[in-house]
Amino acid sequence: MCGVDKPLFSRRTMLRGLGASSLLVVAGCSTNPQLGRQQLILVDEGQLSEMGGAAWRDIRQQERVSRSPQLNRRIEEIGSRIVRAAGLEERYDWEYAVFENEQANAFALPGGKIGVNTGLIELARSDDEIAAVVGHEVAHVTSRHSAERVSQSMLSEVGVSLAQMGLGGGEAAAALLGAGVQYGVLLPYSRKQEYEADRLGLHYAAAAGYDPRAALTFWQSMAEQKQQGQPAEFLSTHPADANRIAALQQELRAMGYS
Repeated sequence: MCGVDKPLFSRRTMLRGLGASSLLVVAGCSTNPQLGRQQLILVDEGQLSEMGGAAWRDIRQQERVSRSPQLNRRIEEIGSRIVRAAGLEERYDWEYAVFENEQANAFALPGGKIGVNTGLIELARSDDEIAAVVGHEVAHVTSRHSAERVSQSMLSEVGVSLAQMGLGGGEAAAALLGAGVQYGVLLPYSRKQEYEADRLGLHYAAAAGYDPRAALTFWQSMAEQKQQGQPAEFLSTHPADANRIAALQQELRAMGYS
């Protein structure tokens, strides 16, 4: 696939024909040197930052923010170091928050918002492990993965709608085409983005002065915590744990870590 910042097109404009959708792909394709591949970007930086800001406000309203000064200072220190290592310190007005949530999760939103759940802090054995996760999330921002996923979703909706118009078949056809797009395009691509964020996150953590090998111990802990019945990798937006750990090990060896 492929991304140059372009204005967000309306659905009506995009549904004018297959020729129009082809033009969107050409117009939105450029090479991302950090990733070494092309990206499709149909949404500009300002729009994406607005989306990130709106999501941040919603999350802060829906989730309880930790009142622990120690936890919030800890995450801000780790996050700030990762952001500086990624070269993003001056790009956004960064905000950090710890959320009282038992799920071991963290996120970085476009526009410079980083959230970490208490469940992840409790699972992590060290600041190095937290830094590995935050580095991964910040890598999604530097890689413009959110813009890419939004653009892919826009284009997939166009393709399904156009196919329905040309082939007929009603709801059954729409469901079949939608499943094909979901499992054949969007989810595998998401896994590719996860691997990219893993790779870049290791470098950000190392550049920030943390031990990137902590990513291995963290994901091993995550694998141990998971219950039986994990979905097959092809039905998941994230890589299987064993595959992710193997890819991390390979990148660490390339970085000179044994």
